[in-house]
Amino acid sequence: MLQVNRVDWFSVFKYLVYAALVANVALFFKEDWEAASHIFQDGMPFAQIIEGFAPSIDTAAWVILLLLFELETCQLSDEVLKRPIGPVIRGLRALCYLVIGYAFTGYLGKALGFGLYVPAGIPDACAWAMKQFALLVELDEYRVLTAGNCAGITGELFVNEQTRSLAEAGTLVQATRLAWVDVVNSGTWLLILALLELDVRPDVKELFPGWFATTSLGTKYLLYAVIVAVAVYWGIFGTFLDFWDAFLWIAAFIFIERNVWRSD
Repeated sequence: MLQVNRVDWFSVFKYLVYAALVANVALFFKEDWEAASHIFQDGMPFAQIIEGFAPSIDTAAWVILLLLFELETCQLSDEVLKRPIGPVIRGLRALCYLVIGYAFTGYLGKALGFGLYVPAGIPDACAWAMKQFALLVELDEYRVLTAGNCAGITGELFVNEQTRSLAEAGTLVQATRLAWVDVVNSGTWLLILALLELDVRPDVKELFPGWFATTSLGTKYLLYAVIVAVAVYWGIFGTFLDFWDAFLWIAAFIFIERNVWRSD
């Protein structure tokens, strides 16, 4: 009886984590919308949608993928997965992989975009306010420059003509670092995803019995250590939403890993 209650509470916690990740999709979309409304004032080209909304698109694809893994590793039996629903789930997973890979290019494009900032030829922020430029406050957050707030900006300025924004030197350095941390985080999760995909394929287990599972688990431990380091960095230098999201994803994939090992 005690064991049943423990399993029930574990399931409740697991699905609360999943629900929180779904809610994070909306929070990331709100942040992306506010940033994109400044960066793409003249309209967003279709090819740059992924750059403007990389976090929300990425998170949405990961949530769908997480739920598909939950179905395959916990909710559906091997017999059911041999029916037409099995190929459907794998097809949806493949589509999520494409979206997540596409989102990675968005993170990379955003990080490279900070290289477009150059020393401002006009050191007076108020002169840029007259040109309707905005000030980079932190990664993905801008403040419109006005005659009322420009006078207090006295540090060394950098300008990005493409995004019509200014950045103080310290803010630019920190935002650039956070952007590259996003790239590292996204790339590391892609590697974890590749290993997890191999873990759930019966043909791989049959072809490489024993040693593959041990090697995969050891490699994922190293990759999860990178994810934890990223989460700590976000907790110190980034936003709470990034830290909270990283914590939830670590918890969610602990559940998936548990499902995989229980099914072996």
